[in-house]
Amino acid sequence: MHKIILNIVNMNVKLKLLSAGVLFFIGGQIVNAQQTTKPKKDTIREIEEVVMVGYNTTTKKKAITSVSTVTAETIEKRPNANILNTVQGQAAGVNITASSGQPGSKPQVVIRGVGTYNGNTDPLYVIDGFPSNSDNFRTLNSNDIETFEILKDAAAIAQYGNRGANGVIIINTKKGKFGKGKTTVRYMNQFGAGFLQQPKYDYMDAKQLLRIEKDFGAGMGAGMTDEEINAFGINTNWVKQFFRPSVLQSHDIAIQTSGEKINSYTSIGYLEQDGLIKTTGLKRFTVRNNINGRSLNERFKYQLNTSVGYSKNRLASNLGEGAINRNYVLGAFLGAPYLNPNDYAGSEWTLDYYNNSPGLQATPFMLIDKLNTYNNLTDEMRLDVASEFSYALTSDKALTLRTRLNGQLLSTRSTQAEYPNSFNALLFSSTAGIPSTKGGNFNGFEDINNRREFIYNNLWQLGYSKTFGDHTVNVNGNFEYNHSTVEANNTRQRGLDPKTFVPNTGAGYVADIGTHDFYGPVASASRLRRDLISYFAVGDYDYAGKYGVMATIRRDGTNRFINDRQWGTFWSVGARWNISEESFLQDVSWLNNLKIRGSYGVVGNERIVDGTIYAGIVPPAYLDTYAIANNVYNGGQGYNVNLGYADLQWEPTTQYNAGLEFELFNRRVRGVFDHYNRKTEKLFIDAPISSGAGATTLTRNSEATITNKGYELSLGFDLIKKEDMTLTLRGNGSYNDNKVSDIVSNDGKIFATDGAGYSYVTQNGGTLYEPFVYNYVGVNQANGNLLFKDINGNITENPLASDRVATGKNRIPKYTGGFGFDFDYKGFFVSTTFTYAFKVWRFDVDEENLYDVGNIGQFVVGTDMQNAWTTPGQITNVPSLNAANLAASGNSDRFLRDASYIRLRNAQIGYRVPKAFLSNTFITDMSITLQGENVFNITKWKGYDPESARVSDFYQYPTARLFTLGFDIRF
Repeated sequence: MHKIILNIVNMNVKLKLLSAGVLFFIGGQIVNAQQTTKPKKDTIREIEEVVMVGYNTTTKKKAITSVSTVTAETIEKRPNANILNTVQGQAAGVNITASSGQPGSKPQVVIRGVGTYNGNTDPLYVIDGFPSNSDNFRTLNSNDIETFEILKDAAAIAQYGNRGANGVIIINTKKGKFGKGKTTVRYMNQFGAGFLQQPKYDYMDAKQLLRIEKDFGAGMGAGMTDEEINAFGINTNWVKQFFRPSVLQSHDIAIQTSGEKINSYTSIGYLEQDGLIKTTGLKRFTVRNNINGRSLNERFKYQLNTSVGYSKNRLASNLGEGAINRNYVLGAFLGAPYLNPNDYAGSEWTLDYYNNSPGLQATPFMLIDKLNTYNNLTDEMRLDVASEFSYALTSDKALTLRTRLNGQLLSTRSTQAEYPNSFNALLFSSTAGIPSTKGGNFNGFEDINNRREFIYNNLWQLGYSKTFGDHTVNVNGNFEYNHSTVEANNTRQRGLDPKTFVPNTGAGYVADIGTHDFYGPVASASRLRRDLISYFAVGDYDYAGKYGVMATIRRDGTNRFINDRQWGTFWSVGARWNISEESFLQDVSWLNNLKIRGSYGVVGNERIVDGTIYAGIVPPAYLDTYAIANNVYNGGQGYNVNLGYADLQWEPTTQYNAGLEFELFNRRVRGVFDHYNRKTEKLFIDAPISSGAGATTLTRNSEATITNKGYELSLGFDLIKKEDMTLTLRGNGSYNDNKVSDIVSNDGKIFATDGAGYSYVTQNGGTLYEPFVYNYVGVNQANGNLLFKDINGNITENPLASDRVATGKNRIPKYTGGFGFDFDYKGFFVSTTFTYAFKVWRFDVDEENLYDVGNIGQFVVGTDMQNAWTTPGQITNVPSLNAANLAASGNSDRFLRDASYIRLRNAQIGYRVPKAFLSNTFITDMSITLQGENVFNITKWKGYDPESARVSDFYQYPTARLFTLGFDIRF
């Protein structure tokens, strides 16, 4: 952390920066910052960086907690519609994974490992003191953010009680400054383009595919001669039919005013970003106004932060699914190259082709039709109001009363329309294949979903802060109420008139008739409510800037549970020792700061059901629920039973943390090291019960635990520090070891299956969701069958269920972090940020499909299929196309891949125009920046993107490689 050293003896002497360090004027002399004696502490005044720790502020020097801070300098001007993507790789122990290239999509954020089995892993987000969530961050302007602080240890997150187990992220937006009256205006813009990252797969071209179809006897090639194949002239790249280079532009104007008693920050922003998939994209408009004020005697202070965001998001539906008539990415990656997209002649033509072509060969035409005949749009309005009022009750300002009133209104309207007489509408019509224009029923549907969510937060705080000589005491008591409610209604209109239908207007709706119910609308509605009440106290003590202790206790109540289980107590204690302030180190000139700290405490996770903040509230997971089901017995009605768990409660997490912070050699070397241990208990998992109860499992708080142990290290080094040249190296890394224990039921094992059909086990002594598979070892040279290891390590062609083993691998990386450099020379600047993740494994289902024999004749396959076993003695890793045990491959680790990577996440090069060139203009500062996002990857992963939070990848939206040119002008 950099400090500003102000001379209080003679402010007229200029300071000169040398490569060896900084020269300070102290006590009437010029003193080298690297001399052997330190200046007396009473000679200088140090202005330190202020950090947010829960509901309080402190200085970096006095902080007891583990906090990582990302500033506006790092955040602003990056071309990411979601702020979370920008912060990736900037903080140790924080794993941010962008799993979708949809503009504005929400990445996964995991702090210090996954500490739950079924629960939500999102950290708590606090924006300008207002606890919120990240589900709607696409409507938040990144350029309005001043600091992004990640609270990680118990001393920091215990102040948030039953919401703090997954960590807390505090976002502070920009504000004006108190001081002499002044107004500054800033304009920033960006223009750029995005491109699809290229995979390492080898796809067959049209002639290769026709030849393998000829040999295999399936598909178009089966009826062709060698001469016809050699003369074939079509070779379509279906990726180009569904993907495109995307265009991005953004414009931001910010006005900052300062004054002695009032200041403000006002901004207007516009972002437009096309998606890589045709028809997708995001448009966003934001307005923010932050006002800060104080009374003449400065005893009364207030702030009012207001922001409005409006976005229009065009989405691609059904991604990550195997629906060949819905998933654009599947059509782009698997479409047969010998098909000609110019043959597409509308929806009826597509249906006819589908009915008269082998298998699912018509898939790319189905999806071209969907591009033309499907509409998916989400309009979102977000209004945030965050306010704080404080009054010093005593003249010395030791006793202060503070209140925060915060509110957020989210209004979302989503529409999806399957056009009348489109391919899908005709395929699933009640008069299948016959359009309404030819006597069939009216087809298609339109969904309109309206969702309104209101979040309210109210905090009352009474704080006491006083210094008695070397002793400083800060104590505050708090009461907090959090309320949120969501109302949603959905209407589906079935039957649309193609002559009058206009999406999202209601035009073209067909009225129902008495003879049938094809056109009857379907409606649904819901309302959910969530309430939290909390009482908590925080106290900290400092002695002479050397020693400090801090304690928190919080009592939380929630409507998610029942009776006495609604209330829980959470707490923490922490301490620090600023060793560098001790007298025995005053003569150590190269040591500027050395601090050790530690904390211990208990927090909770009340979101024990994954999903939104309302998941698990209705129906409440503590109640038995019954739903009427038809055709249960002899055609009669019955009940579907869902058993609740009356003793349901949050998952508590106990954590200890030990940390070391240091600054050396005039602060040119800076570092932070932390060791932590997080143990989550009472995991919410399924336990087997007798089927006579109407169900086979009961989801409850169990005896199982998850422990995350790890280390974090952040380093910075000013390699060059001159007046006209600086070069700073920076990096951070973390190691996390995830272990599961104390599972009692089912021999200490929990099994799960993903959408691709792969099995996973969570077991005592292992990690979460380890692939549970046969061990694939190759191809039998004698007959071309696949070979596996059995449970005893013997080679077999016919593995049994008992031969499956846990791999010791999973999707949660053990090592994560980032590194880079910042270089500045006479106005020219270059900056890079690399991110990395190691020891992470996922199934590559996209690659698996390229080896699927069943795809021959209807989809493209990989060139490696040409190496399939054909003759005894042949050495190859591709089994025979007619191997007898091909089905066992899907239960093996054959396509379990190392997804470790190093990525150049961001690279910038720019130039700041010298102020001398601007002296006769209205512009006070100007810079030009060229940058790239996701520039390149170093990885063994063959797919479009190694970065993912999923256990297996199956035709998802790839992330883009972005390049932008931006201007930053102040006046």
